[in-house]
Amino acid sequence: MGVFQRYIKKDKNGNAVLDKKGKPKKEGPWFAQYPHERDPKTGKIKYRTEKVSFSKKKAEQFFRTKSDKFQEVEQFGVQPNTDMSFEELVNWGLDQEVMKIKASAADDRVRVVNLVKEFENHKAAQITPLMVDNFRIKMTKTISSSTGRPYSGTTINKMVSLARRIYYLGMDAGIVKSNPFARRGVFKEEAKGKYIPESDFRAILPFLPLYLQAFVTAAYMTGMRRGELIDLTCDRVNIAEGFIDLTPEDTKTEEHRRIYFNSIPELKNVITAAMNGHRNGNNYVFTKPDGSQVPKWYIQRLFKKACKKAGVPDYRIHDLRHSFNTNMLKAGVSQTVIMKLTGHKTNEMFLRYSHLDKEQGEAAMGKLDQFLTADD
Repeated sequence: MGVFQRYIKKDKNGNAVLDKKGKPKKEGPWFAQYPHERDPKTGKIKYRTEKVSFSKKKAEQFFRTKSDKFQEVEQFGVQPNTDMSFEELVNWGLDQEVMKIKASAADDRVRVVNLVKEFENHKAAQITPLMVDNFRIKMTKTISSSTGRPYSGTTINKMVSLARRIYYLGMDAGIVKSNPFARRGVFKEEAKGKYIPESDFRAILPFLPLYLQAFVTAAYMTGMRRGELIDLTCDRVNIAEGFIDLTPEDTKTEEHRRIYFNSIPELKNVITAAMNGHRNGNNYVFTKPDGSQVPKWYIQRLFKKACKKAGVPDYRIHDLRHSFNTNMLKAGVSQTVIMKLTGHKTNEMFLRYSHLDKEQGEAAMGKLDQFLTADD
């Protein structure tokens, strides 16, 4: 019981990185294992392990809060609400502050629709793990209205993960006693990311509004996440020194990150122009012509239309980040430096964002040919 890290740090060859004592180093998010409830039959305390944050301090605060909550329940007792319907539990969960502040809060409202449709006639306490597994399989055969295809494993996993989170909140509040969505298997998630060649990137730009051309160029040349760029404020940019400073509050991994831009004239010009083009006192770096903040989903639709007009594959805004990662590798930048710039915490995520294109593949095979024919 306590706070700990699970993942073993590995080098580029997949081997464990050892510390001075010869023990494997740990990396990635911090987990907390805390007392959750007492078994009414045996009287033994049950524990739960939960991924918390990349910050050890926040993980320790989380652990203390959960432990104190358990002691409070032990002292005063809480009775579960057996009459609450599944839909009521879901709506209650989405209205909790911890769910509202999530970056995916708007997405959660969409993901919950299929869950409610499936379980709306049941009490929250009546849902069983078998019902959850049947739901997962059913979704693989259900056509999505937005894509016209069956739901992907990634989307189904997110639905189940959302329900699991809500049930855990309900358990913490004493509304339900168990979580039928816990420890259910996950479908293999196919990587969606694509690499955008420089030629395709240049072909897309003219079909975007001027303000989005600047935004997309910054994304392609910095590898910053869409949300990081949308929320980027002028106080985070140092034009004189040529860098962007992201605080732990600005990043998904809750860690400071610095991105330099002086070495790329085009990028420097784009950021400088964006900083000088503010209206209505808006503090955001990238804005619409009227000075308002760039909307998150609107830019994806415009980007998709631009791809179609340019006659290139159907890329996503997030593919700009994938492309930055791959371009850095092709330029010979070390993996360690790239991960510092992109904010990737594990080798698994780094590799997920790195793509092998024709140029790299042929170059690698060329090196093999040179090796095999060296003695001829």
